[in-house]
Amino acid sequence: MTSSFEVVVAIDFGTTYSGYAFSSTYDNEKDPMKISSNTNWIAGTAGLMSMKCPTSILFDKDQKFLNFGYEAEDKYSNLALDNVHRDYHFFKQFKMSLHKHPDLNRDTVIEDETGKTMKAKTVFAAGIRFLKTHAEDLINTRGISVEEWEIRWVLTVPAIWSDAAKQFMREAAQKAEIMNDQLLIALEPEAASVCCRYLPDAKGSDIFKSGSKYMVIDLGGGTADINVHQVTDNGKLRELHKASGGAWGGTKVDASFIRLLCAILGDDVMDTFRVKHAGDYIDLLREFEVKKRSVKEKMESSVNFKLPLALTDLFEKMKNKKIPEALADSTYSEDVTSTADKIRIRPNLIQGMFRDPLVHLEDHIRCILARPEVRGTSTFLLVGGFSESPIVQETIKRKFPRMKVIVPPECGLAVLKGAVIFGHNPETISARVAKFTYGIAISKPFIEGHHPIEKRKATQNGVICTDMFYKFVECGESVDVDHKQTMSCSAGRGCSTNRVRVYRSTAADPIFVTEEGCNLLGEVILTRETDLNISQKIDVSLTFGGTECSVEAKDNQSGQSFKSKFDFLNT
Repeated sequence: MTSSFEVVVAIDFGTTYSGYAFSSTYDNEKDPMKISSNTNWIAGTAGLMSMKCPTSILFDKDQKFLNFGYEAEDKYSNLALDNVHRDYHFFKQFKMSLHKHPDLNRDTVIEDETGKTMKAKTVFAAGIRFLKTHAEDLINTRGISVEEWEIRWVLTVPAIWSDAAKQFMREAAQKAEIMNDQLLIALEPEAASVCCRYLPDAKGSDIFKSGSKYMVIDLGGGTADINVHQVTDNGKLRELHKASGGAWGGTKVDASFIRLLCAILGDDVMDTFRVKHAGDYIDLLREFEVKKRSVKEKMESSVNFKLPLALTDLFEKMKNKKIPEALADSTYSEDVTSTADKIRIRPNLIQGMFRDPLVHLEDHIRCILARPEVRGTSTFLLVGGFSESPIVQETIKRKFPRMKVIVPPECGLAVLKGAVIFGHNPETISARVAKFTYGIAISKPFIEGHHPIEKRKATQNGVICTDMFYKFVECGESVDVDHKQTMSCSAGRGCSTNRVRVYRSTAADPIFVTEEGCNLLGEVILTRETDLNISQKIDVSLTFGGTECSVEAKDNQSGQSFKSKFDFLNT
């Protein structure tokens, strides 16, 4: 697994912001933290420069890709000013659709900002292709001579994502012309953990000594991703508790701000404003993004927001009154006031916008710390873009006073930089904890009075009990990354493809694959150029300890390998 590539490029495709970083194998061997990235994404209308760009993407009416990032937002804003934007497809903060979609498949569609739909894979692939091309251009500009096949690509995903969502991102990357054998999936909190090991102020400390335990709290735009790691004797990392978390990222605060405006101005006004004045709506959110980064637990001054003139005019036209009147009539009259073209929000109200995600985060952390396997954890590593917020840092420190809370410099880039290091040496992580119980459906001889009658089936070889769960890995079990579970199965009659169905369960020891909490995870597909004989035995080896579930298959007699893969996206 150690990298044999000349350059590793990591792409962090985030909910709110995206970016990339890279390093050569030569530089990584000398200094793993010698990592380059594009640090001058420029927002034309706001004059902003940032280390990442917004995860925004624009297509024309024929669904042809136009722009990504700040350029997509600025182009869409200009189209809106000319009132010709309605036929375009503009997507913003769409990554969480993969986490929320209950039946994710290759044909899943997502809605843009105005409700028009496109295939999700087309949208994601276009964004990945843009970042890939941008990275290749910068690598060439830096004078690094490398062939395309000499690059390893690393794509980061939240650790709490489903196997289907991970596969979806892999296939989207392939659609973006990243070869499958050059692509590595990295889990975001793991990547951040790898990065933090190389921070200057962490060297020689007790945090990363053998046997130490620490919690990685990765707070992004969409999700809070939490891992607990222990340093092994050989310096590698072992996961102690299965990756967990929820949709408690920074976009929750944005949603609270929009809800406040809706409560004061009206849902109809805000919906019309978002559609008819898309550019001003984007500028409003950009301003809030800047202002919310200054919110603290203790602050005396109100926070001022400039309302776009288009919003003011629209409100007066639709409601036939002035905004100060609306504020006076609202339930927020004591906490929100207006001055000229601005509204002023008192500290307690804007602080309250952070309450919901932070309460969920605190409760979840306490539940994890109560687990016996994580006892002795004394350090929090706080990473991700949302972790840059002062009120987030202050709240975590106040709620967990006995914990040492480390917030690395540029914590919003910790995932990205760690993913580069992970790409050079994926064996940094030695074991992970299974989030589910994994197994397959098998049949056993039917036992009268023991097995349910509805599972009884008569066959040529006798009476059998169907749908029994054959367990490979148990929920909560620590699984080495290279540990394989092997089973032998018979090939289908005269066919070139054989499928083995794999199930997962939330229970530790399920009996049948039809039980509550148990569902079909996907299929293992085995393909061979020649037909398979019904008596032919195939050894199928499944690996559940990697960032993705993987499979390989061999002929039991000849040792010849089959083409084999998991399919979690079969419609």
